[in-house]
Order: sequence, then C-alpha cells, then structure tokens
Amino acid sequence: MARNPRYLPHPGAVVEITQRTVQGRFLLKPSPRLNALVAGCLARAQKLTGATVHAVAVLSNHFHLLASFDTVEQMSSFACHLKTNLSKEAGRLHDWEGPLFAGRYRSVPLSDEESVQLGRLKYLLSQGAKEGLVMSPRDWPGVHCANALLGEASIEGVWVDRTRLYAARQRDGQADEAEFSQVERLQLSPLPCLASRPESERRKVLRDMVEEIEAETLARHRLKGTAPVGVGSLVARDPHGRALHRLDKSPKPHFHASRHVYGSMMEAFRSFVVAYRGAAERLRAGDRGVSFPENCFPPGLPFVEPRPVEASPLECRARAVSDVSRRGS
Repeated sequence: MARNPRYLPHPGAVVEITQRTVQGRFLLKPSPRLNALVAGCLARAQKLTGATVHAVAVLSNHFHLLASFDTVEQMSSFACHLKTNLSKEAGRLHDWEGPLFAGRYRSVPLSDEESVQLGRLKYLLSQGAKEGLVMSPRDWPGVHCANALLGEASIEGVWVDRTRLYAARQRDGQADEAEFSQVERLQLSPLPCLASRPESERRKVLRDMVEEIEAETLARHRLKGTAPVGVGSLVARDPHGRALHRLDKSPKPHFHASRHVYGSMMEAFRSFVVAYRGAAERLRAGDRGVSFPENCFPPGLPFVEPRPVEASPLECRARAVSDVSRRGS
C-alpha cells in the first residue's frame, strides 16, 4: 500500500516526530560524548532550518521531538539533517556500519487544543521513567528537556564540521578535531498553548507535570515490587545490544486530537490525499502541467522512453551490403 504524503494541517502546526534505531539497538546509549554530539546535531538542524523545537527526549534506541514547522519542506529538511548527521556521529562513535535508523521518521501533527498539546508534552517528559529506567525524567543521563524546561539547565552540544575537518586532514593528517568544533545551544520554545502565559506560570505547569510523572512512577514500582534499572546499568549497556522485549509496532494515528477535532482534521486530510493522488495519476499519464496541492512533495516524473535513432545513409548502405553478403554465403 502506498505511503501517505507528508502533511501539515496549517503553517506553524505542532508535530510529534519519533524515530527508532535499526532493530531497536542501543546505538543512542547516553554518554558524555554522544550527548554532546546529539545536542549539537539538534541545535545545528534547528539553526539551518529555522524550526521551532518545544521538547526533546533521546533514549537509547529512539527519540521523541515536539516541534512546529511552517512547511512540509522545513520539517523534511530538519529531520533529514538531524538523522543524517546523528547517524554518522553515533555510527562513528560506536563502530556501527550501515543505517542507524529504521526507515522513515514518524510525524504526527497535533491539534491546537491545550489538553492535547499538554498531554503529548507529558508523554514526552515521561520518557525514561515510564519504561522503568529511571525514577524521574530529571535523572535521565542522556539528552532530555525536563531540566531545561524547568530552567535548571540548558541543552548545549558540539557541532563538528566534518567537511572542513576532512579537507584539513587531506592536507595535514594531524589536523585536530577541536579546531573544527563549535558549541551549539538548542533553543526550546513554549508550546503554542502556553506561549501567552507568563514564564512563572509556564514553569509551574511543567513542574507540576514532572512531579505527577514522578508520583505515578513511584506508585507503579511499589505496586509491582520493582525498581528502576538505574543510570549505572544504562551507561554500561552494549550499544550494539537490543531490548529483550518485543518492540511496539502498533500503527501511528494520523493526528493527536480529541475525537471531535480528529474527525474534522481527518476530513481535511482526506481531501488533501484525494487531490494529491489525482494529480499523481495525471502526472504518470504524462500531463506535465498538472498542479498539486500546496505544501507537498510531488512524486518523481515518469520514465521517458528513448526515441529510436535514425541511421545515416552511409550506415544504411553498410547494413544492406552486410545483408547481401550474409545471404550469398
């Protein structure tokens, strides 16, 4: 079945982006070096594309992002830059050849409802705690927005200009990587539903959310008689290892929205898909002047058959002589 085209309900829509590593391996395992590279790749992708990032959580085998985009092209460029460079840096660090991520990133637009946006923010903040790895989101040893959103830390990383570094090492094999590295800071912006509130009120909402996650995590462990895996076990993992339990492969929703709003968003999306599929059919039929819906990537142009090349008179005479010779023999 054909994949649905990338879609944004409107410019500036909030989108939840999720990406898992190949086979769920721990190739994003937290470490000081990888954390710096991850944060640097995130900040660089944000700087180059102008994307608005609201929240981020990078676990050992997947990451979550909440970000706003004006166009599908901006979203695609952001995800492409992030995944490409993160794949190279983590692969180089962990001696991993081949793709780092499994397939395309998953993008799910959010409605403008406050309850929906805060619900997805809480889900992202709970990463690490809800899996039973740490007791609090603040304890996660990798890149996580919890402390940054509470004003207790910032997300800073290192961006290495590999192009200039490679060229320098071609000239001088002793070129130092530090000379081609720079500190980048990820800018986190409040969700649209919180943007109009004073900063003190936003911090209180986030602090209450984190405390609620901590209370739920503690109650869950007490009920089951378990304890978090702990930071020591997390950082000691083999990055080439993988989780023992089966990975969740349930289908993603088209949108995160309340039931009423979901229906209206789906209706608009279906209209978009019908227009897109119709334009794609006309393009495949050879109509190069077909117009596609706004804010989408048209499919590739159809294959053009090569035209038969007419032989010159001299080539025709040579072929005729060859045919007569074959018949005579």
